Amino acid sequence: MNEKLLSGAVELRLRKVMALLTSPLRALVVWRRRRSAANRLGALPDHMLKDIALSRGEIPFVASQDADWSRFR
Repeated sequence: MNEKLLSGAVELRLRKVMALLTSPLRALVVWRRRRSAANRLGALPDHMLKDIALSRGEIPFVASQDADWSRFR
């Protein structure tokens, strides 16, 4: 019985350590994707932005939203 408790405690600690390591990495990946989306939208000419009903001032907001940007690659 003690082995199960010990095993559970070790597993819990391992999960916490993994969460500490992967959380900043995920944040970096999300930031890079959003920055890439903002750069791509910012590179569009004004008439194309108008076609998708977007102004230059809205680009940071739109890029910061959770979206599947992979379709724009």
